[in-house]
Amino acid sequence: MKAEKAFYYTVDKQNVDEYKNMLDLMKIPYEIEAPIALLQEGADLYRIVFPDLPARLYGMVSKLFQRDAIPYDQA
Repeated sequence: MKAEKAFYYTVDKQNVDEYKNMLDLMKIPYEIEAPIALLQEGADLYRIVFPDLPARLYGMVSKLFQRDAIPYDQA
């Protein structure tokens, strides 16, 4: 993904492949960021990062994750 990072969701490592499969089926662009092992808090959480999306696609993504996203600038 070459677009600017706009927002993300954190997910457990065990759920990453499930989200990847769903997003690929939906043809929604994303990037996965592995956790930084040195950080204790959130060390097992991966980020699924998205570019700025049209409202319709953002709605599909937020429905998939069942919550609102975190703005990337708060990363």
